[in-house]
Amino acid sequence: KTIKAGDIINYPQKGDRCTIHYEAYIEEEMYNSENPTPFDSSRKRGQVFHFRLGENQVIEGLDVAVSKMSLGEEVEATIPFPYAYGVAGYPPIVPPRATLIFRVELIQFSSSA
Repeated sequence: KTIKAGDIINYPQKGDRCTIHYEAYIEEEMYNSENPTPFDSSRKRGQVFHFRLGENQVIEGLDVAVSKMSLGEEVEATIPFPYAYGVAGYPPIVPPRATLIFRVELIQFSSSA
């Protein structure tokens, strides 16, 4: 779901160094709480997050979501458990088979070339 449109021109490619802000929620808690709290947030830390797109540095669902975003875009991405932390989860933070919700802003990206 788009929260804020991007420039609809510039999209990151595999290997690009992406700079994002994100908030990560467990879906069940997000929708069953009046005031959901992210289990991880670059915004709360006050630091952007950097990673190389498509190089297994983040969960697969986040890689896919960012690959479809244009510069400046902000989205809410629903990531099913097979593309997040799988059947096992990431105890004690993420329970088994948890669907995640990521609110992501693509701030910038640069080519690895």
